[in-house]
Amino acid sequence: MSARYRLRFFFDYGSGICLWSDNDAALEAFDYPVAANRLPLSPETVRRADEVLAWYDRSLNWDDPGAPLLWRQEECDRFNAAVRALLASLREELGEEFEVVDEFRGLAEEPHLDAYLADPDGFRSP
Repeated sequence: MSARYRLRFFFDYGSGICLWSDNDAALEAFDYPVAANRLPLSPETVRRADEVLAWYDRSLNWDDPGAPLLWRQEECDRFNAAVRALLASLREELGEEFEVVDEFRGLAEEPHLDAYLADPDGFRSP
């Protein structure tokens, strides 16, 4: 038996959403951006999703969105681990009626971060 609801899992800066409907059943039941609090999830998982989404938004330099990601690799690794744990919780709690397709590719330290930090105004991406 295939899942009734298919959701895509990825992040979009400023959206506050990490789940997106990917079939007609999910779209009709939950709309396109799917708020975690509309799903059969525990309050703890909804809270964790909100925290991870807020953490993700802090990775962007909102004053210069085209600038390199401001996190060092250690922060990227911590974030990526939190995302994997969140995805596992989502899949477990949603159960067999839901298919959650992982489209998150992980964050990594930008190779030119030091050059950017040394001269943000003069930085030009290579």
